[in-house]
Amino acid sequence: MKSHYTNIKETDLEQIAKELLFEIQIFFENENRSCVVFLKGDLGAGKTTFTKFFAKIFGVEGVIVSPTFVLRKDYTNLIHIDGYRFEKGEEGKILDLEKELQDKGKVIFIEWPEKFVKSVGINPDFTIDFKHLNEEERDISIIKF
Repeated sequence: MKSHYTNIKETDLEQIAKELLFEIQIFFENENRSCVVFLKGDLGAGKTTFTKFFAKIFGVEGVIVSPTFVLRKDYTNLIHIDGYRFEKGEEGKILDLEKELQDKGKVIFIEWPEKFVKSVGINPDFTIDFKHLNEEERDISIIKF
């Protein structure tokens, strides 16, 4: 799967999140572990906003907040990680994800994966790239591995 969406506004994110959830459900039919989704893009590109839409349709209750300062937020079957503050890749070990990576049915969203995932050996099942076009619109690409 490789999808590209152009001139996306915030109101379009729910539909894209639904399409991703459909693909993740297929993933769970074939895999017996968590699904890892890398979220890439500049600050303010829409990574956390997209996560909020996905969480809602995935059935997560409550308010989804950015994990920038706490590094990791755990919700029912969703883990949201932000590696922005890591200065060295080895710092990612503090997230202690070994068990969760084996849990079928969990989705792990990782913002700023380039900061640490190579050091801790995490590979994506999906990567979503967000690119600013202007204040209101983004280009979004989703790649399934």
